[in-house]
Amino acid sequence: MLYAIYSEIYTNGYSIIWLSIISVISIILGIFVIIARNPIIAVLYLILLFLVISGYLLLIGMSFIGLSYILVYISAVSILFLFTLMLINIRISELHSDNYNSLFLGLIVSAIIYSTITLNLNFTIKDSSWYKSVFHSSYDKWDSNMGALNEMTAIGTKWLRKSLLCL
Repeated sequence: MLYAIYSEIYTNGYSIIWLSIISVISIILGIFVIIARNPIIAVLYLILLFLVISGYLLLIGMSFIGLSYILVYISAVSILFLFTLMLINIRISELHSDNYNSLFLGLIVSAIIYSTITLNLNFTIKDSSWYKSVFHSSYDKWDSNMGALNEMTAIGTKWLRKSLLCL
């Protein structure tokens, strides 16, 4: 049942295996961002991570959010990080220092977080009304474009409603 709901709503017709592979690649890139010793290399991994996440969002049909990741995070924030790190004087001796003393602490914290998530995670989808409200928000009496139930129309209609309520 969960597989049917997941495949119908969230995959946009793509195979779950390919989307899972992209998810694993993004997790690996996130780990590389954390463990990279050189900050410039870490920012380059961060740029790749944002690119993979935006590709995932584009594949599942969230084109607005995927393009926003590319526009905001990759082209603005990551490049600013890269320019800032290039201005910092990083000594090569600091990059080669021994940092293995915090490995045990990192493993303990990771085990605690993993156990907390797995104990509290419920694998059933109980309420999908939040998802339906986004994609069916353009179904109103005053809306003339009732046939277009895509993400951009739904987000625009939600923002328009909030701004009209403020007036």
